[in-house]
Amino acid sequence: MPKFTKPLILLPLALALAIGAALGVGAQPAHARSTSSCSKALIHDWYVDGRVDKTYPVHCYREALKDIPEDQIIYGTLREDLNRALQATIRQNGGHVTGDTLVVPLGGPGNGDGPNGSASGGGIFHWLAKKLGPSTADSIPIPLLVLGGLAFTLMAAAGVSYLARRVQARLAAADPPPVGPSF
Repeated sequence: MPKFTKPLILLPLALALAIGAALGVGAQPAHARSTSSCSKALIHDWYVDGRVDKTYPVHCYREALKDIPEDQIIYGTLREDLNRALQATIRQNGGHVTGDTLVVPLGGPGNGDGPNGSASGGGIFHWLAKKLGPSTADSIPIPLLVLGGLAFTLMAAAGVSYLARRVQARLAAADPPPVGPSF
C-alpha cells in the first residue's frame, strides 16, 4: 500500500486557501480613491436605478465626475448623465452657479420608482431582482457568493472522500485476508 504523505501536506494548504478565498482575504481594491460622502452618495443614487433621484449641490456633481469608476467610464452612462444634469442647472441659472447651488433631478417630482418619478410595477422579475440583488455597487454579487459556496462544498467533499479512503486503507492493512481452503 503506497504512503500518502504529499496529499497530507497539501490538504491543509488547500483547505486554508479555500477558506481564505471564501472569506475574501485577498480581495482588496486595486487602488483607493478619496471621495467625499456626497459624491459617493450621488454615485450610489445613480447606481440604484440608472438615474439621480435626489437633489445634490453642484460641488458633489463635480467631485463625482472626478471619481467615476473605470468601468462606468468605459461602458456606462454615468458621466453623460451627471454632465447633462450639471449643464441643465447651469443653463437654468444663466451660467452663474456656485458649489452650493442645488441640482434638481431632471425627472421631476415623484416617488422615483419609474420614469419621470412615476410609479411603475415592472413585474415579478423586477421586484425579485430588486429584493435579491445587491443594494449597492460595493456589495458582493450573489452569483459570486453562490460560486464561492459551491467551491467550498466541493473542497469539503474532496476532504471527506480523502479521509474515508485513508480510513479504509488503514482498516484493510490491519485485517489480514482470510485463509482460504488448501488444496
